Amino acid sequence: MSKAMLLVTLVVLLALAVPAFAADITLTVTLGVMAIEISPPTWAMGVVPPTVAKSSWVSGDPGYFTVTNTGNAEADILIECGNTSPSNWTPGASAGTNQFALDLGIGVSPYTSEPVWNQAWDHGSILTQNLAAGASKDFDLRFTAPSADSNYNPSDDEQFTVTLSATTLGGIPTL
Repeated sequence: MSKAMLLVTLVVLLALAVPAFAADITLTVTLGVMAIEISPPTWAMGVVPPTVAKSSWVSGDPGYFTVTNTGNAEADILIECGNTSPSNWTPGASAGTNQFALDLGIGVSPYTSEPVWNQAWDHGSILTQNLAAGASKDFDLRFTAPSADSNYNPSDDEQFTVTLSATTLGGIPTL
């Protein structure tokens, strides 16, 4: 037997003598779905005089509005608002000419005093973080009317949209 053939035979015998070990990992993933519902979807404030603040807060009530996480994943809820129509008032930190303020309030049980108000007009202000799937968060809004309207028309009712969105920001402090 040649040396080359003996070497090949030894290598084959060694390969057969060493047992093979294998293990599998099975991965399972569920796609996180972000979805929310808001109740009620409207707030008819009525007449609000210049620079006067009107809130949805009522003593003893945890919040006029409720946002519910209807998705299947934990979510951070953001809030923001846009300009009014038809006069195009803009949201801001305080009321001014053609500018209104919108604040967010989260009550504390037993809900007998007004919540601490935080600005809600800025792009992506945080309403709450880590809202579990199926969980809800109550909140109130406070609107402060502009000090003046350079486009005033007494027959116009101003409207604007407050947008809540669900995301997974993580690590951002709540209001």
